[in-house]
Amino acid sequence: MNRKNIALFLALLMLASTAAGCSDSGETETTADTAAETIETETETERPYADLPEVDMGGADMTILVGYNEEKWPPDTVGVSKNEFGATELTGEAVNDARYNRNQLLNERYNCVISSVDQNAVTNRNVLHDDMTKAVDTLMMAGDNNYAFMLLQGYSTCKMAINGTLNDLNSMEYLGLDNPWWDQKANADLTVMDKLYYTTGDISTADNDATCTVFFNKKLAADHAMEDPYQMVRDGTWTLDTFLSLCEATSLDVDGNGEFNESDQYGAMIWDDITMAVVNGAGIKCAEVGEDGLITLTLNTERTVNALDKYIPFGRDKTQCFQYQRYGSAADTLAIQMFSNNQAMFFMQLMQMVPKLRDMDADFGILPFPKYDEAQEEYYNTVGSWHSVFFCMPFGNIDTGHSTILAEALACEGMYTVTPAYYEMTLKNKAARDEESAEMLDIIFETRVYDLGWYYQFGMYNEEVMNLFRTQHAAKEFSSMYASKEKKAITEVEKANEAFEAVVQGQ
Repeated sequence: MNRKNIALFLALLMLASTAAGCSDSGETETTADTAAETIETETETERPYADLPEVDMGGADMTILVGYNEEKWPPDTVGVSKNEFGATELTGEAVNDARYNRNQLLNERYNCVISSVDQNAVTNRNVLHDDMTKAVDTLMMAGDNNYAFMLLQGYSTCKMAINGTLNDLNSMEYLGLDNPWWDQKANADLTVMDKLYYTTGDISTADNDATCTVFFNKKLAADHAMEDPYQMVRDGTWTLDTFLSLCEATSLDVDGNGEFNESDQYGAMIWDDITMAVVNGAGIKCAEVGEDGLITLTLNTERTVNALDKYIPFGRDKTQCFQYQRYGSAADTLAIQMFSNNQAMFFMQLMQMVPKLRDMDADFGILPFPKYDEAQEEYYNTVGSWHSVFFCMPFGNIDTGHSTILAEALACEGMYTVTPAYYEMTLKNKAARDEESAEMLDIIFETRVYDLGWYYQFGMYNEEVMNLFRTQHAAKEFSSMYASKEKKAITEVEKANEAFEAVVQGQ
């Protein structure tokens, strides 16, 4: 079942539930049974399986190391875990139970014991990417890397790739990276010199959580007679200009004191990192791999200038935009409260925000990031650099054959169990579970952008584009900012390419 079929699965599931609950008649039972049979038939006839050998791993411990940058504040505290493999019992929570059942299935299939080490939980603090990179380097230098594989922060995997400590996943036995349970957009965006050192897919839901999205308040949309945004997405009219005009029409000085604050109503609540998503949403990357297989800067374009010229003034306009990140440790709590209180038409955030909105009385919808204009063929949705977690395999002592069999099997089973549970959880936490929401999730997850420029932080352009509108910084225009960092960025790109070339030659 691919992601488009997940929407069908959910629709059929709701049909079966509705039919069973409407009547006790025989006709209703037949309808429900038919829906269930349709799901079963669709799954059986369309499901591809991983092409893997039957092996007995002899009860081996297959331990997975997990590291991630948390969003918890202050830094030295532990927030929500991104450990994909820490489910040790059934709890009744859909994603946890799907992970637990997946792990148990593969434990039995391969006679192994899947376990994990969550570095953040072990140290009881937020282990940032630099700390995680050092921890893995220490393991490798001591010859103690006995982990089956790792899921680590994007900033960590980037550094490890150019340091030559990661296996090329394309060359690893039993990894079928062209299979639908691996993210083909990630594979394409992250391949350098035909080598892929880290990627993602249905082995993890962290890529989903780290994806930028736009929530909209359905009550405010109805109050303002807003055109159906789902249809705008389908028609290709969900553009940056459309978004900005809808925000302008929504802002309101509720208390009438002539000043906009947390008591008023806004077109949008925004977060600093969204500036990078606006650039990617316009079809631009900070850096990408060229035809020669090398990384090249691609940020400085007329399209970038035009997109930021539209967005930055909006972001600075405190009568339209609530910059909740300026509120420090209370920022997320305040943003959730305000959106739940119907004080913003749009909320630009990551998908991981959805569970935090479960107590919201008014319904909300989920949309992809707006396109630059109607001529743009696709929507593009950024996978946040700070929040990203990637699958990788550092060199170590473990049997790589067993490791790759397990990774491939986890990704394959995840596509049929964990990913549908994630969809179900995401939609179930809303006031309504509708086919349109599932449809939007399909679009968002199938048009993701993995921007090497943000991940490698060339010229610190990731921070500099955010500094264009941050209130505590002087306003700068994009062109002058870009020029001031260009020499440094070019040098860093050249060094990265040289490092990749050295790694490739040494393998």
